[in-house]
Formats: sequence, structure tokens, C-alpha cells
Amino acid sequence: MSTRTNSKIQGGMTIVMLLVTLLMVVACKHDFFEKGDSGLSYLNTDFVEVRTNEAAELVEAVTDKGDLLKLQPHLKKSWAMTSDTTYRALLYYDKVVDGKTKAIEVSQVPVLRMRLALNVDVVHTDPVAFESAWISKNRRYLNLGLSLKTGRAEDKKAVQSLAMVADAVRKRADGGRNFYLRLYHAQNGVPEYYSSRVFVSMPMTDIQPGDSIILDINTYKGMVRKRF
Repeated sequence: MSTRTNSKIQGGMTIVMLLVTLLMVVACKHDFFEKGDSGLSYLNTDFVEVRTNEAAELVEAVTDKGDLLKLQPHLKKSWAMTSDTTYRALLYYDKVVDGKTKAIEVSQVPVLRMRLALNVDVVHTDPVAFESAWISKNRRYLNLGLSLKTGRAEDKKAVQSLAMVADAVRKRADGGRNFYLRLYHAQNGVPEYYSSRVFVSMPMTDIQPGDSIILDINTYKGMVRKRF
């Protein structure tokens, strides 16, 4: 589903469940936390909305803190091939000089759009390793840090599926609403040989100030419930 910049955030989701080819965090390729006075010791990391221009180059990013970063030089990414589109991403960048930001790496963050459980045939809750959950400072996203068991499957088309499912929305006496959510995860036959960290974001478009989120996540250590 391709969407333009001024309407929606482009994510990896094109059907009811988000099919995620697991994203290894960029830190697996670079040691971004070197000690001492190396160039990487000053690296910044932020979750952002990053925009492409007419040539499908990544040209600017807005952090969850509201900072606008003009990327110079522009970047090309295989997951950002649509022009004039906004993507959710994790940006690793050098310090800003003369209003310009040098991006070291940009990693796509899959977007999980909330779906009603009634519209999902089977709500799979295969276990994951839960690491973190937080609402972005601009309150645009609920973010999750997960670790998924993965490995090379005999079926090359086998990929794990992630989604956010709403079991119920209940109105409270004070006028606010409680959103009861579950993390959908289908292992889909992918072997569980090793762990791969992945960050995902759920847009909070339908969640207003005063509403609450109760999120259940099935983990290898049992059910985890987070409240926001």
C-alpha cells in the first residue's frame, strides 16, 4: 500500500497482518557505541519519520522529539522506493553541522496498524522475547522492542507475521476509553535457531488523550501486560 507524505505513514504493511522479513538492527553491522574519542562515539540514534523526494531519496527526517533533520548527502534505500512518501525508521546520524545532518545508517521500522480481532480469522500469539515498550514523545506511536527466534527455513517463502489486534475498546466513566490490544505473532514454520532484535511501531491515530492502552504480549516467560 503506497501512501503519500501528507496523508499516511508508509510501512511494511499491505494486508491485515504485517509480513515482516526480520530486520536485524543496524548495530549488528556497526559497533555504534565505541568508547573513546572515535568518530562513532558521538553518534546519535533516534526514531524518526523520514521523507523521500521525487527521486525516492531520503532527504529529511523528523525525530520523535520534533527535531527536523536535513539529510546531506541524500540516501537511497531498497525499502524506500516510493517518491514523496514518509517512512518510519531508526536513524543513526552524526552531529548536525550548519543545519545539515550526515546519516550513517537508516533502518526501516515496520508499522503495525491496529486491526479488530473480529476481522482476523485466527489470532496467533506465538511467543516472542519482550524487551521494551514506550510511547514516543510526540505521542504518535506505541513502540515495541522485541527479540524473535529465527533461522533459515527450508521453505524460502516462510516469514514471520506481526500485527496489533484490538480485542475490545471500552468506554470508562470519565469519558476515556480503554483499548485492549494483543500482539499478533505467527512463527509460520520459521526455525527458532537464534534471536533477532526488531523494533516495530503502532500509529496512535485512533487513540486520543485520556485513552488508555492495555497490551498483552505472549513471551517465552509467560504473558506480559503493559499499560499506557
